[in-house]
Amino acid sequence: MDENDEFDDDKPSKGNGRDEEEIEIELLDPDNPASQSLELSTQTPVHELEKQLESVRKEKDELYDRLLRKHADFENLRKRLEKEKKEFHQFALSDIMGELIFILDNFERAISHSDEAGNPEYRKGVELIYRQLKDLLEKRGLRAIESEGKKFDPNFHEAVAREERNDLEEGTILEELQRGYFFHNRLLRPAMVKVSYTSSEGNSKQKSEDEWVNSES
Repeated sequence: MDENDEFDDDKPSKGNGRDEEEIEIELLDPDNPASQSLELSTQTPVHELEKQLESVRKEKDELYDRLLRKHADFENLRKRLEKEKKEFHQFALSDIMGELIFILDNFERAISHSDEAGNPEYRKGVELIYRQLKDLLEKRGLRAIESEGKKFDPNFHEAVAREERNDLEEGTILEELQRGYFFHNRLLRPAMVKVSYTSSEGNSKQKSEDEWVNSES
């Protein structure tokens, strides 16, 4: 082998290898774009970096705010759908409840007209079935309207009879002729009642009696 063919450590290797000095010169070349980019990145002012950071933070806050609004809209939609579903379910049951309360009416009539001395065991059986049905409907949202002794309210009561009573305030419910019901705070059927009324003569008499009592005292 010729001595010229031997590797010389002092000579730069040929091929794709590049000398460090050559690379450094290339990076420092003003006409080299890589050199310009390096110079800009190392010489960027601090206030510019802070401005970019503030912009990124602002964008993050806007995205987070949009996310919160979307989440709130979704929750409102979910609650509204649940409410509509519940109201639809109650509306569907109201028709059935309206028919079942007539069965309660018949049970109440049967119990009120039954003879306790005739067949007490039969009466107890009817009362037991009536209570079971009534408890079941109340658990589903049925609620009776309080009437007797209350002030007449045209929103919940229907006056089908009147009776003169000068000892009571006019419009007092004297008797409940047919029970009224609510279904989940919705009026299912008004109560049919008998109400009191006072005559003008009775009012004058009551007024005179009150004046006499006051004068004696």
